[in-house]
Amino acid sequence: MSPSLGLSYGGSWHLQRSARQARCSTRSGLPIRPCTRRGESSPSTSATPTPASRGQTQTMFQLCIPSWVAFADDGAVLVGEDARNHAAVNPQAAVSGFKRLLGKRLTRVLEREFGQRVKENLSYKIDVDKDVWPHIQVTTSDGEVRLLGVEKLTAMVVAKLKETAEAYLGHRVEAAIFTLPLEFSDEASRGAAFFTGRLAGFEAMRVLSEPTAAANAHGVDERLRDEGSVVVLHVGGGTAEASVLTLVDGAYEALGLEHDPFFGGQDFDRRITDHFVGLVRSKHGKDIGGDGAALDKLRTACERAKKTLSHQDHARVTVESLVDGVDLAEPLTRAEFEELNHDLFLKVVELVDKVVSQARDYYMDSKLVIDEVVLIGGSTMIPKLRELVRDYFGGTKELSTRIKPDEVVTIGAVEYSKWIYSKRRSALLARRELS
Repeated sequence: MSPSLGLSYGGSWHLQRSARQARCSTRSGLPIRPCTRRGESSPSTSATPTPASRGQTQTMFQLCIPSWVAFADDGAVLVGEDARNHAAVNPQAAVSGFKRLLGKRLTRVLEREFGQRVKENLSYKIDVDKDVWPHIQVTTSDGEVRLLGVEKLTAMVVAKLKETAEAYLGHRVEAAIFTLPLEFSDEASRGAAFFTGRLAGFEAMRVLSEPTAAANAHGVDERLRDEGSVVVLHVGGGTAEASVLTLVDGAYEALGLEHDPFFGGQDFDRRITDHFVGLVRSKHGKDIGGDGAALDKLRTACERAKKTLSHQDHARVTVESLVDGVDLAEPLTRAEFEELNHDLFLKVVELVDKVVSQARDYYMDSKLVIDEVVLIGGSTMIPKLRELVRDYFGGTKELSTRIKPDEVVTIGAVEYSKWIYSKRRSALLARRELS
């Protein structure tokens, strides 16, 4: 039986493969059904490998690459870090953030508001007239203009993961589990995920919702009372989502959902960057607000400092030759970072409050009890953000953080992979017995 990989699609694509899966030993696992709103099917797009036991990854292979695609002047397609670096050379030939458009039809009345936000927040031009589905315009240095579908761009990233995994393992990998945010719960998004898998050379075995995958990675179903509830909060690099899930007859269903496709860790980075742009102006007399190259270097340094402050009280923002011979080397404390982003952190809490209110409305009264809170995404590792979420629930709810938030969805898809292989193996043995 061909082994599969786990792919989690966020601001970056994550790929994991466990040692146990590589040995192709017999697998047992938990049936993880796709999370659904009542009466609806709900997709998600992620593919992951199977760890030896729940919560223990024992990973022999793991890869994470940014969701960037670029086109060099010689016609070469660049993916991941290479593509992001090329953006500094020719920003019109590099794109990112296209996950938000997967399966979307911006000409539909229900998606016009989203379409307007796309125009306001994404720097590249989007053509909505070609084949109904949105196509992204890229322009190389020689002036060549290309229109590329979102599925094709996404498949380029997935194919890069597939190629890297096969080179490492020494054999073909043909199957994957995909995960998508719960917001992508329509058949168009689900179909786009399967189509992306086929373009990349994968059999997309299943499409899961990220909240379901994360909850099952933590084994929430083993502790949750019947019809108990869990809040799943996802704050990634560029998107944020909060949902309330309930467990009914062993399956997760969604009681509420709040999704912001243009809010996340990049907003925190921007606040720090703006702070240091002002500092450079006042201290060195240089205005780098219109200098794209300098801003990119500063933004990268600020993001690095932000991550450091998740586990340290102090960090330094260091950029050599920022502009006109100016070397930047300035301290940034966790307290300063929290002050700069306080209102944005409260925006995350507001997301949680809205989704909890939706869940209470479902019950038509206030009997809703939240049993657990699961965190997804690298931005949820920020200590102040965790503190505010914990305080929202009166300090009585421990946040499920045993598994790293930026890996938990991938591991949840791995668990589902185990179950699929177990079912297929059981079916194969049953057929052999009958014959």
